[in-house]
Amino acid sequence: MPCTRAYAPVVRFTHRRTFGALLLLLSLSLSPSFAASLLVKNARLITVDPAQPDVFVGWFSVDAEGRIDALAAGEPPADLVADSTLDAAGRFVAPGFISAHSHIYMSPVRGVGFDSTLYGWGSALGPILKRTTGDDIYWFTLHGALDFLRNGITTAYDFTNSGVDRIAAVGLNEKVPYGVQRPGPFEENQIRAKAAAGLRFVNSVGLPRVGPPDVTRARFENVLEFFNDFAATEPLAMKMAISGGVQRAPDIGAAHLEAALMRDHGLLNQSHFLESPERVDEQQAKFAWYEEAGALGPQLIFGHFIQVNDEIVTKAAETGCRMCWQPTSNGRLASGIPDVTRYREAGMIVGMGLDDQSCTDISDPFQNMRIGMYTMRALHSDAAAMPIGDILFLHTLGSAELLDIDDDVGSLEVGKYADFLVVDPRDPDTGPIHNPLASYVLACGLRNLDLVYVAGRPVADGTTMLSYDETEVRREVDTRMARIKADIAAAAAATSTDS
Repeated sequence: MPCTRAYAPVVRFTHRRTFGALLLLLSLSLSPSFAASLLVKNARLITVDPAQPDVFVGWFSVDAEGRIDALAAGEPPADLVADSTLDAAGRFVAPGFISAHSHIYMSPVRGVGFDSTLYGWGSALGPILKRTTGDDIYWFTLHGALDFLRNGITTAYDFTNSGVDRIAAVGLNEKVPYGVQRPGPFEENQIRAKAAAGLRFVNSVGLPRVGPPDVTRARFENVLEFFNDFAATEPLAMKMAISGGVQRAPDIGAAHLEAALMRDHGLLNQSHFLESPERVDEQQAKFAWYEEAGALGPQLIFGHFIQVNDEIVTKAAETGCRMCWQPTSNGRLASGIPDVTRYREAGMIVGMGLDDQSCTDISDPFQNMRIGMYTMRALHSDAAAMPIGDILFLHTLGSAELLDIDDDVGSLEVGKYADFLVVDPRDPDTGPIHNPLASYVLACGLRNLDLVYVAGRPVADGTTMLSYDETEVRREVDTRMARIKADIAAAAAATSTDS
C-alpha cells in the first residue's frame, strides 16, 4: 500500500540553492499562507528520490521559475494558494524520462534500413541525409523533439547533425578526409528547434574534419559560443557536450582534439564506441587512443559499449568513465547486449537513451526500460539482475547523474525543475494495484500517459501537443521529405540512363 505518513515539506539544499531554500523555510514558518504557480495534489508520487519511499500519496507545489518549492506526503496546507491546481487522484506522478543518448533530427526517417545492422542501416540513410539543408534539419529536429515530449521524455542528450559531407582531400596520398558544409546553419538550428518545442536538452556537437585541427576546433568553439549565448536566456538549454568520433576516425588525432576540448572547456564527451559486432578488433584497438590522449575519466561517456573485453571494462571503470545504454536500438540493429549489470558492479555510472528515432521506431521509454530489464535478466538467468527500481532509476535520475545535471532534473525534489508525467494505471485499466512501483514500471505505458509537464507547465495532453502547433510541423516535414525523395528518384533515373 502507498505510504501516507505525514512529512514536513522537504527542502533540498545544494551549493547553488541554499539561500533560496532558507527563504522557503522562513516563508513556510512565518507567513499565514504561501503562493505557488502550480499545486499537484492527491498524487501517487514516484519521486525517484532515494531519501523518500518508492511511492506515497502526497503533493508538491511549483514556483514561478518552474521549480518544485515544497513536497510532502498527505494533504497540502490549507493556506497554500496556487494559480492552478492539478488533482491527480488515482494517478501516478513521476519524473519525466531522460534520454541520455539521442539523435532527434532523425525522427522523420523511420522505416529505413529496417533489416540491417549499424553500417548497412547508416548507408541506407545516407542518400536522404546528404540532401538535407539547415532549414530541413530545423523542422526534422522540431518534429523529433515534439515526439519525445509526447512520449514522456522531458530531457534529452542530443547528438546534432553537422551538415558536413565527407570527401577525400586533394592528393592521392592524403589519408585524412576533409568535409564540405551544406547550406546551414545546422547546429544552431537544432538548438533553436529543441527550445521551440519545449524540450530540455544537453546539446552535443561533433568534430567533423573540415580542415586541419585548428580549423576543426574553431568551428566547434563557434557553436559553443552560440550555445552559451543562447543558454544565458533559455533554461531549456542545459549544457554543451562533445559527440566523440574516435570509433570512425582514421588516426589518433581525433582523440587528442576531443581530450583538449574536454580539458579546456570542461565538457562531457559522449563517444559512440564499441557498438557494432562488425570491425570489433579495429574498434577495440582505438580504446588505447583515448588512453594515450588522456581522455579517460568521468568526463568521458561511452555510448553503447557492447563489444568490450575484460581489460577495457577494468580500465574504463578504474578511471571513472561512464556508459550509456540503448536497449531498443541495440536489439533493432542486432548490435548485441552490453552487460550493464557487470559495468555497474565494476563501479561505472550508467544511464539510458532512446537513441536514433529511426532505429527505435517508437520513442517509448516504457518499452526501452522493459527491454533493458528483460535482456539483463535473460543474460544472467537471474530475475534480480535488474530490479524494477533500478531500471526506473537508470532512465531518470541515473541518466541525470550520468550527464551531471542531477541538481536540476531526474527526480521530484525541492529545488529541481517540475518536469513530470501523470500516468493513469486504470485508463486503460491495468487491473488492481498490488505493488504501485511494479504497476508503473511493468504494466503502464504510453497508452496510460495522460499529461506531460516541463517546468510546471503542460506540454502534452495525451497525444495532443500543447507546446507547438503540429499541423505546421507536419506540413513542413512532409514537403521537405517529398523534395528529398524526388531528388533521390531523379538521381537514380539519371544513373540508369547513363548506364
